[in-house]
Amino acid sequence: MFPNRQYTLSPSRTLSKQRGSTTIVAIIISIVLLGLGIALSNQISSNIRQQSIEYYGARAYLAAQSGVEMLVSRLVELEDPLCPDEYELMPQSTVSFPNCVIRVECVETPDDVIEPDVTSGKIDVYEFTATASCRSGQIDTSRSVTVEVRQEQ
Repeated sequence: MFPNRQYTLSPSRTLSKQRGSTTIVAIIISIVLLGLGIALSNQISSNIRQQSIEYYGARAYLAAQSGVEMLVSRLVELEDPLCPDEYELMPQSTVSFPNCVIRVECVETPDDVIEPDVTSGKIDVYEFTATASCRSGQIDTSRSVTVEVRQEQ
């Protein structure tokens, strides 16, 4: 049933032939784990940068929206449209929009627009545009908001 083995390996001979193989396996496993660690680190770094861009983009959008709201409130409450001026607003509160600059612009239509539903028959049309740029380190984001306001004469 079993062939007669003429050549048998002794335990000491088997161990001497396998010497050094665990070192090679350990090196290969270390290299694979190092590659996985580097890939994971790059992925985390990329996600952090993307979240920072989204965060500063949202801040720039809110700053631009605040700039447009300032112009609309000046037009409605103070009846001072500031058209066709273009200038930069420095936010009053540095806590709200640090490292942000808001550029606002107002364009008034040259001719009066005739509206049949308006009692006076004519309205002024203003286009307010605010562009806010927020910067932090290497991240620079910019957002624009445009609003058209129609005011009865």
